[in-house]
Amino acid sequence: MGFSPPHNRTSLLLPATLAVLTLLDGALTLWGLRLGAIEEANPLMRWLIDQNVVAFMAVKLALPVLLGVLLWRIGNRPHALVSRLVVIGVLAYGVVLVTHAQWILRGG
Repeated sequence: MGFSPPHNRTSLLLPATLAVLTLLDGALTLWGLRLGAIEEANPLMRWLIDQNVVAFMAVKLALPVLLGVLLWRIGNRPHALVSRLVVIGVLAYGVVLVTHAQWILRGG
């Protein structure tokens, strides 16, 4: 039987929030591209979208999933750098979603 570290709600809630924001960003990006309302600025992501939208979403979700696994593994002793990265990710995706909301409200 393996060791399972204790967890607090914050250590799991932040990566889950980041994953949800990432999914929303990916879905809204694909929608905006389909409408011709936006262009993907990141060349790697643009290439992934052209190749396979599932691969695009998988790559987008990789960071929050990896951070979530890392936080889960370290339990109630989250490393300050990891915690800050998750918070920065949540804030960054919040800004991205505000940008998406602006083009949606303007009608694309």
